[in-house]
Amino acid sequence: MNGDAVTHQDQPTFTLQTWNVWYGGREVDYGQEKQYAICAQFPADVLALQECWGTAAENLAPKLGVANAQFGWDTAVLSRHALVPLRTSTLPYAQAAIVEVGDSGTDAGGVRRVLVWSVHLAPYPYGVYRALTGEGQGVADEEEAPRREQIEEVLAETGRICAEHGDPDLPVVVCGDFNTPSSLDWAARSDRPDIRWRATDALLEAGFADAFRTVHPDPVEAPADTWSPIEPLTRAGHAESPEPGRAGGAEPRDRIDFIFVRGLDTVDSVMRGCTAEGLAEPGFADVGGRCAHIPEQRGNRFPSDHQMVEARLAFRG
Repeated sequence: MNGDAVTHQDQPTFTLQTWNVWYGGREVDYGQEKQYAICAQFPADVLALQECWGTAAENLAPKLGVANAQFGWDTAVLSRHALVPLRTSTLPYAQAAIVEVGDSGTDAGGVRRVLVWSVHLAPYPYGVYRALTGEGQGVADEEEAPRREQIEEVLAETGRICAEHGDPDLPVVVCGDFNTPSSLDWAARSDRPDIRWRATDALLEAGFADAFRTVHPDPVEAPADTWSPIEPLTRAGHAESPEPGRAGGAEPRDRIDFIFVRGLDTVDSVMRGCTAEGLAEPGFADVGGRCAHIPEQRGNRFPSDHQMVEARLAFRG
């Protein structure tokens, strides 16, 4: 039942979050303290971080009392369960770890292993800009090529890790900031051209399910634009677009932060974050209160320019 939301009470579950913490927190006042406040208010079993900028995960992990898997400056996997950090060919844009969820001293199913990836795919060129000017699939594919290559490397390393651990059916989560949208979102939205995005498509083709869309299947009713709650919808003083697709200097908002799962069922999923315009839609939980747009963001309680994505996942069997 890959891709179906489940409600089975007897399945062991865990909560996973993914969050780009925006230059490690430096763009807001007391940014790392605010990261801790948000994570302590909404605790998760596993937290995948991107844009750590070296120290964000290292400083956050001991405050939360969790383990940290981080070999590069950019991505990290934190867990309140035992974890095994993995060195891969994908560093620094993707950090992998085996997380051992559960307690061998209980009767609730014992320890279950899951391979978790925190990914931060190439931010440039951001294919959305030119796609929104109508330049078509060929240009989108060209600009998407670096991210598609990175995801293919993640999938190749996933196969290697599963083989080395002797478990081809090892559950896998690939989550993070993909810097690219979802083809299914764009196909459903009237404000987007019919463009396919190959990096996220590659995971669906490899048998992964989009956790948020499993629970909130309608992109029109629940767009869940994780990027960006604090980019202005218009920018005064920009009569012409500084980049293709950025009318008047505004950044097009989109869902580019994902949790993809394979070998797990999705029980629930939510986007947590802040809003400047009073966002109210299914799947969005305001945790930071009203936030100010860039460049007035330094006092925001929610210390990022990306929303956090959360899913409660269930092991099978």
